[in-house]
Amino acid sequence: MVQVQTIKELLDSSVIIIDKPPKLSSHEITSLVKKIIGAKKTGHAGTLDPNVSGVLPIALGRATKLLDYIVAKDKTYVCIIKFKTEQSIEKVLSLFKKFEGKIIQIPPKISAVRKIPRKRFIHYIKFLEQNGKFVLFETKTQAGTYIRTLCDDLGKLVEGARMEELRRIAVGDILEKKAIKMQDFSDAVWLWKSKNDENALRNILLPVEEYLKNYKKIFVKNSTVVSLLNGVQLAIPGISKFENFAKGETIAIYSKENKFIGMGTSLFSCDEIKKMNNGIVVKTERIHLQNLKNSDLIYI
Repeated sequence: MVQVQTIKELLDSSVIIIDKPPKLSSHEITSLVKKIIGAKKTGHAGTLDPNVSGVLPIALGRATKLLDYIVAKDKTYVCIIKFKTEQSIEKVLSLFKKFEGKIIQIPPKISAVRKIPRKRFIHYIKFLEQNGKFVLFETKTQAGTYIRTLCDDLGKLVEGARMEELRRIAVGDILEKKAIKMQDFSDAVWLWKSKNDENALRNILLPVEEYLKNYKKIFVKNSTVVSLLNGVQLAIPGISKFENFAKGETIAIYSKENKFIGMGTSLFSCDEIKKMNNGIVVKTERIHLQNLKNSDLIYI
């Protein structure tokens, strides 16, 4: 039996994908969302600079504790870089090629992290178009890659360059087409509060597990769910089935009826687990499901 979540329940465990406008910080947008909808707690995943626009996941309630699992994904951007002197397309393509793959970056001065060299991975840098000194490109990068620094480093190989404009178009598989404008969000909340019309808001407030689907899954027996809620680690006898995953991989924990329980780290590979008869196999990190009675297990 599937339980339909109420709006109140969604306010305590859902994610909104906002199309962040420029000139406002990620924190300001998150605070506005909290104020408009009346959530007790909000948080955002993947801070964007005030002048940067695009995909900004905002979690409500208990979903904020799972933000790290959403933000720890590749990011995709479109960027305008301005070179100090006009470059040929061939030269630009050559520059881009040099920064694909593994790179070393030092975070910019305006960032809040330590200014030490960090290894990052750039999947691709795709040339889109050029207008004089300005070049538009798309890039998919590992989480924590600074595009401003990328532009500066590109410029160091020629006469100089700087990031002119930036937009994030994806966080993992969360694409910009899923992002909503602040006005549309505000309108949906108004319809709910003033007209008791939940339809638009339900299309916006999606359960947090919708954004964790790409993690490998391990399924547990119903009798094990209560144990996990009480802080017991997941051992062999509690497993119902599992997907293929490696040792040390972050995985999502579900009941055998596909109810999201939480997140953890595998202590063994799936091949190793198949050969085991006992022992703890998953280190649970975040248990998201709230406490429940044994009678409630019919729903999971």
